[in-house]
Amino acid sequence: MMRRLLPVVLLVAAGSLAAAEFTPLDRAEAQRLLSADKHRQPTVVTLWSSDCGYCKANLKLLSSLTRNNRKLRVITVAAEPESAHLWPMLSRYGLAGPHYAYGSDSPEAIAYAIDPNWGGELPRTFLFDGAGRKERISGVLTAPAIEKATGLRF
Repeated sequence: MMRRLLPVVLLVAAGSLAAAEFTPLDRAEAQRLLSADKHRQPTVVTLWSSDCGYCKANLKLLSSLTRNNRKLRVITVAAEPESAHLWPMLSRYGLAGPHYAYGSDSPEAIAYAIDPNWGGELPRTFLFDGAGRKERISGVLTAPAIEKATGLRF
């Protein structure tokens, strides 16, 4: 009987470890994270979802840009609760982090804390130049748009 349970226990433990790669995002942390004065270097905060193809395109682009310019800091926010399938999906892009996922506050409350004018569309990206300026982009990112907003060259 124990032999049958062991794979299930290992699977549950592996799922817990995968989900542990994310910091739970609540309203207070969302407001702090999206405050321009908290970013002293060029930073991108990108919201993504596991079922959003455009989000994956943005993550792929950001991965490429960070390899070309190490000054760019990328923070990812999964706009869904933590789950074991998120980490394998995100890890393929090799983004150093930090990584967040929606926590125990309601998704609507977190979204409102992120940006009261945001309608919930994904991907949603916030670009900080490190000198107090913040720009918002909904949709697919381009390298020129990131260069313009952050002041970096890729």
